[in-house]
Amino acid sequence: MNPTAKIAKLLRTPENVILDVEKKMEKISGKRGIMEKIVEENEEKVKRSLRELFPDLVVEPTAEQVYDGLIKKTKETDQKLFKHFHEPDFSTAIGCQTIINAARELTGDLSGFYLKKEKAAELLRLNPPKNIMAVLGYGNDIEKMLANEDIFEVFCALRFVESEIWLNDVFFKTYGTLKKEDFEERKIKVMVLPERWLSIGQKFLGKKLHHMSHLKELGVIFVIPTQRHGTEETLYFFFMTLHYLYEVDWHAKLFRMYVSQDNFTSKMINALKVEVIDMPLPDETKISWRIVAKYLGKKDPNDPRLFEPHISPEAWHYIKAGRAIEKFSERFKELGLDFWKDLGWVGEYFTPDGKENLISFGLYDNGIALLKQTGVESKYLYHQQEELWNKIFIEYMGEEELNRLMMEHLDKGYITIEIPKP
Repeated sequence: MNPTAKIAKLLRTPENVILDVEKKMEKISGKRGIMEKIVEENEEKVKRSLRELFPDLVVEPTAEQVYDGLIKKTKETDQKLFKHFHEPDFSTAIGCQTIINAARELTGDLSGFYLKKEKAAELLRLNPPKNIMAVLGYGNDIEKMLANEDIFEVFCALRFVESEIWLNDVFFKTYGTLKKEDFEERKIKVMVLPERWLSIGQKFLGKKLHHMSHLKELGVIFVIPTQRHGTEETLYFFFMTLHYLYEVDWHAKLFRMYVSQDNFTSKMINALKVEVIDMPLPDETKISWRIVAKYLGKKDPNDPRLFEPHISPEAWHYIKAGRAIEKFSERFKELGLDFWKDLGWVGEYFTPDGKENLISFGLYDNGIALLKQTGVESKYLYHQQEELWNKIFIEYMGEEELNRLMMEHLDKGYITIEIPKP
């Protein structure tokens, strides 16, 4: 199979899309043979991984065997981390803090441009969060709640107690009044919420409750203690903490850039809503890449925007988190984390019973699959796809350009690059 056909297959997109990318990006960058390079690298990484997973296997494994092997390896990684961190109990703040401290040591003390605490309280006064006030027993008395509750805790609870519709259509509208002086430079805050928020969150979201999330505008990452002891949670908690640290830091730089521009608040609100435009990409005579700011594949793996050229801030944050884990691996080689080095974008098809099945080799997809206890038929692929699109762009244009263009054009939703005239 030729390289463009192979990459198209890995991305589940028509080959003519990849051929068009190759033709135009070669003219823009002056680099040739990129698709061949990526395919060769993918094949080498798949072979290396299979040799380690199946040292005695003499025939090509089935998709189910590969998936099971990767899940087994993921579980081994998780268990080694669990022991390394002294078997943390994620139902307690102390257990969570162990992982948080390790992640912060890897990223350093990241500081950014975040909303002042007093201004956050003012926003709550403008639109009191009815569900939170009711569940905490404050009725309609917003002043009493603000006097007795931690503002950061209340803001965290907005994400899992109030509805997404209320947040986007009501609460975020008040952000339109924000000014530069409403923000300040401070360190990212990573906090473990008191245990009461677990039962409150479960009341509103049930099994859909995520135990980690973040507030980009406040520079806060929060953890809701879980009822599980930590088995099969350690790896997830570790890479998600790293991911959120890099994501919050990236958005702080974004907001600092926006504050000197026209329509500062509308751009910030759109970034917080994590919207992805669905209009057709312009300029067919040039090349446009859509900026996909969230994992569309989580909701619909066949979203048509996934099959056109696009770049992903989410995948970029995970690339940085992966590199932090590589740095951690160099210090603690006994954990075997080096197996996962630069596998986030790697995938391959395997044939069980005559039907091809695409398997992701990355730590993130397999870590989520381990946590969710899914089988090969419902495996996770969406990160591998997004990171592969990013890799194609990076190979042509470089990481700095990827980061710069995503940040400068996130509000527009796409980038367009001129093709030099012959």
